Amino acid sequence: MLRNIFLTSLITLLAAGAGFAQSKPDFSGTWKLNVEKSDFGPLPAPTGRVDVIQHTDPDLKDTVSADTAQGKQNYTAAYTTDGKEAVNKMGPREMKSTVTWDAGTLVMNSKTSFQDNEVTIKSVWSLSADGKTITQNIHFVSPMGEADQKQIFEKQDGAAIASAAAPAAVPAASLAPTAKMSSGPRPNFSGTWKLNVAKSDFGPMPGPENRTDIIDHSDPSLKVSVKEDGPQGKRDYTLMMTTDGKENVNNPGIEIKSTATMEGSTLVMNRKLKFQEQDIAIKEVWSLSEDGKTLTTNSHVISPMGELDQKYVYEKQS
Repeated sequence: MLRNIFLTSLITLLAAGAGFAQSKPDFSGTWKLNVEKSDFGPLPAPTGRVDVIQHTDPDLKDTVSADTAQGKQNYTAAYTTDGKEAVNKMGPREMKSTVTWDAGTLVMNSKTSFQDNEVTIKSVWSLSADGKTITQNIHFVSPMGEADQKQIFEKQDGAAIASAAAPAAVPAASLAPTAKMSSGPRPNFSGTWKLNVAKSDFGPMPGPENRTDIIDHSDPSLKVSVKEDGPQGKRDYTLMMTTDGKENVNNPGIEIKSTATMEGSTLVMNRKLKFQEQDIAIKEVWSLSEDGKTLTTNSHVISPMGELDQKYVYEKQS
């Protein structure tokens, strides 16, 4: 008797759970991106975005108005949720997508091409229980590495909003590495420095497995000999620079133009290079610990794929 009651209760519970999991939400509405609650990872955030979604399953239409680092974007994308491939034009790029249901979430897999390299994007949409918030968890895979984003959209009342919110001011601090500039005495970076991979943070990019830099610093001359082993194989090269702000050109497989200046107790280096005909800018800030045994370099990289930050921590060997 008790066994039958237990089995009946269990079956009822599982059936209720299955029914809930299989429900398909309606994403229709006007949705405004909450930039502050969202997490854009290493990629630049839009200053405003509004999506107007029309959803009558299996048809899904998304009209987007956004203000981004690349300027204003306005486009409409049409999909079906039955797994058939949809092709949409989003700005200058063609996007091929398939959309399917996974219980109560919508899963969108997209492919596009950037600089003749394939970029894949997986976006999982979920609707809050009160129907007022859409969360999109997005995973990017590209030759530059992988990145994740979480975008939070809040439902708006009334008619569709014609355009995204006015751009917010971008703090100057967000455009540079977070390392604090110091006004202390000028350090000497000479020595043999081994990268501590565990203490370093390579962001979305694959880091080296090991690396040793031998630095010869006699201001204004700065010579850095690098040996590293990483995803691109073994590398062995030397960079010759000066800390007086003059441009230096090195070619360790690709031409790099650099200027370096001392700002108090930190060294600030700005580098420019081309990768697949696209400009990449790197701002690097070197700082030495008080005991002279740790060298930290904070880098901010700007490329057509977006922006990212890295931190390399080196420990002195001799």
